[in-house]
Amino acid sequence: MIKFKKNRREFFSQIGTGLTLYFLSNFFFFKRSFSKIKPKIVIIGMGIGGSTSLKYLNYISDLIDITVIDKNKKIRTGPLSNLVIGDILSQEEITFKMEKNKYPNVNFLYESIEFIDVEKKYIKLFGDLKIKFDFLILSPGIGYKENIIDGYSTKDKDIVPHCWDGDGDILEFKKRINDLENGSKIIISSPDYPYRCPPAPYERASLIANYLKKKKIKSKIIILDSKDSFTKKANFFKEWNQNFRDVIEWIPRSEGGRVVVFEKKNNSVKNDKGQIIKGDFIHIIPEQKAAKIFNHAELVNENEDWCQINPISFEIKGFKDIYAVGDSINAWDMPKSAFSANSQAKVLSINLMNKILEKNYIDPVFLNTCYSFSSEKSAFSISSWYRLNLNMDRIVSLGSSESSINADRSERKKEVQHAFGWYYKMVSDLFL
Repeated sequence: MIKFKKNRREFFSQIGTGLTLYFLSNFFFFKRSFSKIKPKIVIIGMGIGGSTSLKYLNYISDLIDITVIDKNKKIRTGPLSNLVIGDILSQEEITFKMEKNKYPNVNFLYESIEFIDVEKKYIKLFGDLKIKFDFLILSPGIGYKENIIDGYSTKDKDIVPHCWDGDGDILEFKKRINDLENGSKIIISSPDYPYRCPPAPYERASLIANYLKKKKIKSKIIILDSKDSFTKKANFFKEWNQNFRDVIEWIPRSEGGRVVVFEKKNNSVKNDKGQIIKGDFIHIIPEQKAAKIFNHAELVNENEDWCQINPISFEIKGFKDIYAVGDSINAWDMPKSAFSANSQAKVLSINLMNKILEKNYIDPVFLNTCYSFSSEKSAFSISSWYRLNLNMDRIVSLGSSESSINADRSERKKEVQHAFGWYYKMVSDLFL
């Protein structure tokens, strides 16, 4: 496996700066060569992927018409949401309203979408408003599978909310954690791959344990896992052994980790070996798929969970001028994360402009860094670099670099600073 020889933050910063300079250096050529008819570009979703697309396309917003559609006026980010659950940050600190002054030429619509006509190229909003487009970018987040665990539904408001997106009731989740008494048992059911943010269930377990430890409430957290391994496992185990010994227990799929039944009345789960496990707080993270909008617009086949895209342009396979980015796509080796969506959206934006100008596509590279916290003073990360394979038809990993399992406390604290640094730079660039 390839290891990064240079400083990771420096490397990623240079790549991001290079993409920005690409836009700026081509701006004047674009202005001289473009026709008087402005292409209409619609972006659905103001999360990380959609907002990144907006940021880069905004460089030439006087030459194109941009409309952004999202049902929410405020965006609560997935990154750092576990810190809200762990009582390290407030919900307000990860919630943002788009600063429209940054985008004076952009039309923002806060409406729900009734349907998309991909052939006639228009979007119908509830209220009979129709929005035409020449190019459509979808970045709506993630969707959830139903009927995977008998007795569990993401729509049941009596069940602990999964809080795996910006719509989940994170304050209700926190209230239920806060109401736990001494000696409580917490059960977390982690889904099989792929899903949004692979290490997040284990970070969430860590931060719940950290919060209850500070409250001096003794608890037992059992992670029932539908997998036999997970990313950054060694680092998580090191943190658990040091700080939460006998508190967090991980049960892999091969030992009964896959939950098949949820009994709300008895507050229990049953695994695929027939064992019944009761808990005081049962948190099921649902298995995931592309967001509903892809099915409604028939952009995903019935037998597929994820949207299939061209990895050079991010155009959806079989659909001209319609693009997708972020958690709902099949990105092959790339994980579903905010950093991935940000990296993908930069490439999408550049190559969309190249398509409009009838210029050559760039040969893209992609990056991802994922930070995980075990407390407010300790974090660790994994960084990876990706590009296309020789056939130019899939994204493949070229290697990764993970925090050392032997890192001392000072190194863990530095990773906390790096994580906050990355986050606040990203949200400042996109929202503030």
